[in-house]
Amino acid sequence: MSLKMYQLDYDELVQSWNKTLEVLALFADVPVALVMKVENNIISVFSKNNNQDNPYEIGDSEELEDSGLYCEHVVKTQNLLNIPNALIDEDWKENPDIKLNMISYLGLPICAGDTTPFGTICILDSKPHEYNEPVIKLLETIKQSFETQLKLLHQQKQAFEQQQFAELATLIRGIAHELNTPLGNCITAVDVTRLAVKETQTRLIKKRLSQQTLQNTLETLLNTNELLDRNLTSSAYKIRILQDLLYTKSQSSKTIMTLEQLSESLYKHLDEQIKHRGIKLDINYQKPHSQIEVDIDLLKQVLFILLQNSIEHAFNNITDPLIEIDIFDFDEVLKIHYTDNGTGISSTELSSIFTPFYKGKNNQSGIGLGLSIAKKIVSQQLQGDICVQESDVGAHFLISLPK
Repeated sequence: MSLKMYQLDYDELVQSWNKTLEVLALFADVPVALVMKVENNIISVFSKNNNQDNPYEIGDSEELEDSGLYCEHVVKTQNLLNIPNALIDEDWKENPDIKLNMISYLGLPICAGDTTPFGTICILDSKPHEYNEPVIKLLETIKQSFETQLKLLHQQKQAFEQQQFAELATLIRGIAHELNTPLGNCITAVDVTRLAVKETQTRLIKKRLSQQTLQNTLETLLNTNELLDRNLTSSAYKIRILQDLLYTKSQSSKTIMTLEQLSESLYKHLDEQIKHRGIKLDINYQKPHSQIEVDIDLLKQVLFILLQNSIEHAFNNITDPLIEIDIFDFDEVLKIHYTDNGTGISSTELSSIFTPFYKGKNNQSGIGLGLSIAKKIVSQQLQGDICVQESDVGAHFLISLPK
């Protein structure tokens, strides 16, 4: 889980639009096809066709206000601009694009997903060019397609932020629930201590303090001190777990190793936790000498969480408990299947188990943060995905890590 606001990732969009602009430029027989983006009074090249005669580079930018650019007019009027030859047009013969020998222009405005101006889509030529109706229609069609994509991105952003706020609300409720009891106990202990000390002071002042009363006060102080220590330690532990959930390690420590070395390292780490519990651990893999690059410490942490879940919740009344880890090395992804032969996860719980503080229908022991932390590690730090699969026997988790 992450509490950062959603940031639009335009990389794939730019690559896709670049290819579309290639087709547009070829169809219109022009050297330049661009998408310009407007932000904070700066207009910049967002996407472009790849042509040696295209003088513009992605990221080139200018201040928009009073720039004299063709695109400034399109953004301000939100209308089509068609200039066959700027050199003979009194309004455009001194515009800045002429310095780049771009003397003809056809452009349309593009709106972002929330209807605010995104920028423009345009084509330019270094020679006079009368843009015919098919070219204009194609430009309009591409504009509509780009606006649809931007609208979908905006909807994804809204959905993501709503999900983030819902997760934040769940997290706050969970924190309050987990800390209310120990902190409430601490407040009670402080009140009891204050009353005991105050009563003892009063008896001392009145010279009515007996040895038994003093002994009772000391026992009260010892008991409340023990209660404070236990509950403050519990609170500190829960806060440390929350820190693990909320904060992401900035440095990655990836190691290149073979699948055989990965398997041995995982087995050594996990077997320590189960060797006295009568639980069997099997780790299987293909291509033992195949090399991968992985943050082994983070992967161990994720698998340790899954193993702890199995130990605590899966193996009650299970004979011959078994945990199996199967590692598959594909061209672009490493897939790790974690399964146990325990009591399993009901189909009604599959969509909830990664939610912070979720403890299952039976309100199982623990804080209910383990799988949330595992999800955060895999998705944010390992840049992969973890999901739970339906299984006839036990629990089945699938971890996918990009290579």
